[in-house]
Amino acid sequence: MNPTAVLYNIGWKLSGPLLAVSGLFSPKLARAVAGRREAVSRFQAWAGSHRAGPDLPPLLMLHGASAGELTGAFPVIRELRRSIPDLQVVVTYSSPSGEQVADDIEPETHWFVPFDRPDHARAVLEALRPNALVFAKLDVWPTLTDQAVQLGIPVGMINATVRSGSGRLRFPGRQLLQSAYSRLKAVGAVSPEEQRRLLRLGVPPAAIRITGDASFDQALSRVQSAEHLPARLPERAAGWVRLIAGSTWPADEDFLLDAVAQEPRVELVIVPHEPAPESVERLAAEVERRLGAPARLWSELMEQNSRSQSAAPLIVDAVGLLAELYAEADIAYVGGGLDGTGLHSVIEPAAASLPVLFGSRHDRWEARELIAAGGAMELEPSSTGTIPLLRDREGLAAMGSAARAYVLGKAGAARAGADMVADLLGD
Repeated sequence: MNPTAVLYNIGWKLSGPLLAVSGLFSPKLARAVAGRREAVSRFQAWAGSHRAGPDLPPLLMLHGASAGELTGAFPVIRELRRSIPDLQVVVTYSSPSGEQVADDIEPETHWFVPFDRPDHARAVLEALRPNALVFAKLDVWPTLTDQAVQLGIPVGMINATVRSGSGRLRFPGRQLLQSAYSRLKAVGAVSPEEQRRLLRLGVPPAAIRITGDASFDQALSRVQSAEHLPARLPERAAGWVRLIAGSTWPADEDFLLDAVAQEPRVELVIVPHEPAPESVERLAAEVERRLGAPARLWSELMEQNSRSQSAAPLIVDAVGLLAELYAEADIAYVGGGLDGTGLHSVIEPAAASLPVLFGSRHDRWEARELIAAGGAMELEPSSTGTIPLLRDREGLAAMGSAARAYVLGKAGAARAGADMVADLLGD
């Protein structure tokens, strides 16, 4: 074992008290720590009933860091099940947001990934006896990978990406992860640019291929499903433009409120990334102060069962609704690109034929390509001016069409990813 791996394992052994203390300040972190602590017993209990004896059906262990990574894997799993009907799927995740979407994959079971220590990782792998371990998008755990390889379990990655500014490419991230990347047997990169960065991290050239990103297939599927659902939002005020701001943070919200205050006939719907009660309360106060109108809350509308026409600002204090809401919008703003928090997915609003706005502080390849395709526009963090596009009906329509065409041109990655995973399962 190399010195870096030794230090990594020592770090995990010493991290228990620190994680416990950190959890006192973050309910989300506390949930993740508690879940990882229970992972071995949870998976051993399930495996005792479902993975005992000979002639077991093939099992795929799929790991995604959070909701976004797992959601992008959905279409790959759907395609796999078409070709391998008896496939069992076990899902793991690092973040509580993954727990919220894991059921949508319809796995045999799901829970938090174990602590990345040799004893925890090996215990879970020996219990589950997977035919392959696959990481979704970016979250590669070195010890879990190492233990899988030792047990003869092939390891791969779908929708693989490494952003240009990622700490994985610098010290000490590269040193910690290079061994794990070098052991991946099959990697489906989302683009040639990502392929080059993955090779720098140590992925063997023979293991990597460009499959695209199945998040595009998933976005199209969700939008198509949403188009057949009853309308969720109140009726639009005649002649107004409806702007839906998805996955926003305070910096995004402050920017939008200043901009919309200067724009006539714009209906603003804000979907915060984390709609905790205190965050929603702060945002509602800011809406009333800056726009001079009290905000409506999604939860209250649902209680009242009201869809009466109104252009008053709306705050969606719920999660999991963006795909449906995008289907009822004229333009989308995606949060996380103003203050460097991390730009959220621009694919879903583009799939819904919406022009997409976002801040310029990001390193997402699909955002850059969407701009080049004519379907998106960057906004500068320092700008406090208006958004002229909101008054340009023809411009909105043209950008929306370009955005949809871009997403359609990227479809098909699900089948390529599924074929690659099927090869892993057969090894």
